[in-house]
Amino acid sequence: MKRVALILFFIFLITMICPSQSNAALRLFVGPDEVELKHSLVMINGNFMIPVSVFADHLGAEVNIAEPDIELVFSDQTILMQLENESAQVEGKSYKLEVAPQLMDGEIVVPIRFIANRLGLSLVFDQDIMGLRLEPPRESRLMERSFTSSLIREPLSLRTAEPEPDESDQTEPIVIHHPEEEQDLKDIIFMGGPRSRVFLDLNSYTGYQAYLLTEPDRLVIDLYGVGGDALPAVEVKGDPVVSSIRSSRFDEQTMRIVCDLKGSTGYRVNPWPEGGLEIEFNFQLTSIELREDGAEFCLYFQASAAPVVEAVYLENPLRLVLDLQETTLMISSFDRPVNQGRVERFRVSQHTPAVTRVVLQVTEPVAPLLLEQIGEGEFILPLFLGTASEAHAYLAGLQGQADTDLAEDTVVDGELAGLTVVVDPGHGGSDPGTIGHQGTFEKDVNLAIGMYLGELLEQAGARVVYTRDSDVYVSIFERPAIATEAKADMFVSIHANSHIKRGTARGTETLYRANDPASELLARAVQEELVQAITLVNRRIWGRDDLAVFNQTRMPAIMVEVGFLDHPDEEILLLAPGFQRVAAQGIYNGIRRFYLEFRQ
Repeated sequence: MKRVALILFFIFLITMICPSQSNAALRLFVGPDEVELKHSLVMINGNFMIPVSVFADHLGAEVNIAEPDIELVFSDQTILMQLENESAQVEGKSYKLEVAPQLMDGEIVVPIRFIANRLGLSLVFDQDIMGLRLEPPRESRLMERSFTSSLIREPLSLRTAEPEPDESDQTEPIVIHHPEEEQDLKDIIFMGGPRSRVFLDLNSYTGYQAYLLTEPDRLVIDLYGVGGDALPAVEVKGDPVVSSIRSSRFDEQTMRIVCDLKGSTGYRVNPWPEGGLEIEFNFQLTSIELREDGAEFCLYFQASAAPVVEAVYLENPLRLVLDLQETTLMISSFDRPVNQGRVERFRVSQHTPAVTRVVLQVTEPVAPLLLEQIGEGEFILPLFLGTASEAHAYLAGLQGQADTDLAEDTVVDGELAGLTVVVDPGHGGSDPGTIGHQGTFEKDVNLAIGMYLGELLEQAGARVVYTRDSDVYVSIFERPAIATEAKADMFVSIHANSHIKRGTARGTETLYRANDPASELLARAVQEELVQAITLVNRRIWGRDDLAVFNQTRMPAIMVEVGFLDHPDEEILLLAPGFQRVAAQGIYNGIRRFYLEFRQ
């Protein structure tokens, strides 16, 4: 629908108006102290580079430079490196560097992770401050780190079949947590999807340390406080990222998980509230090029799925910056002149472990339009020759025509006037859904919240279409058909959750159609507003590509799991009309926020 296109455009427009949020320089801290950097941190082949002066100013090192030689003298060791040389000497031992020291903007920069590992420091990415932090490891880790270091220095021929990971090979910060009790690994589940998700089934939360290694590419996760026997290997067929998942006992207290990968890629580890760890791998960008057809331009790229794209304009020189979120660049970075129309240079690089950055240096303004999928794993991003406001006017003209075609005889007032929402109370009739401890039927809770939500939307001027407004059965195939026939702008399905271990899980989560940025943004807005309203545990939002109500709709579509009906405490809440009204208000607030922020 054209309205969806307009919403997607405003995802780009907001980031153009607010560049500080999408283009803030990554900060660097040593302990609690922020390092004053003359230039932004640079990443080369997944390695952050920092000036050697940081080690003198903040870590007490003596830095001696006689180009190309670089000497860093610490109290307990001396590190020798050379510009453009991918090797280093530490107390007479040789180490291979992933990235050689470089001379950039008048400063000598070296790979921060290699130095941190030699000094026994942890390198952590802190999302709250958007920065990297160098800090000492916990005391409980000091002996283990010393033992690990001795294994790293062993000759290759003495190592076991699955060697202790060399932390200098990591492309993600180390994440260390500590277990509260010993438990067994129950299962390894490959869940697939566009993020190639893997679930490690555990009774409760556990500590872990993750390493991303190369030659061969693999992700190693050590689970602390996990006993029992290793599980059979999981062979994965047809996935673009994972080929197999193995487990082995590393020592009496540690279970090692190895995900064999088809290429080195970023990842995220998400602890589940009820226990276990979920691994999400980045989207993979395997090809990108600038295409020109007469006066029209577009970015053509191939990727495992459509990432969320954030855009911003920069000046002096004029540049359009596109950040592909949760995306790993699977080809080499490049920076080359192109001289295609308004575009002078074309740069692509791995900006952070989770962001691939595309930069178009232009002579006159160029604005992104709407990301389109043109084939399996193939996408184009059309580029409008003009400013963001001109592109806005262009899309608004298309939207205006669409609104004319869909105009009704009556005029409705209200801030949500013109918005059509399909409210879908899940289950119904012969399908009760989840049944609570007190015998509460999920279908009744869903209907009550859905009707309250519909009232709020109608009061704000929206047109509401219900898939059901009474206790009747509606199939999962009829529901999306109702939305399509109504030419809805969004589809909101209301549910209550359950867990295989009844009574153990709590909280709120919102599902959305995978690979659809608009659905993801709607889910995020609704989840945040709903959790704020009802104050249950904020579990997550997550994309699903296996639900009929998503696969058969084209408008932004979400499924809200308000709470767990099979948990005795949350069943009491879900039964209460007052709570149902507050939940409906939270969902409404999210819909309103999404619509008002990204509408014309």
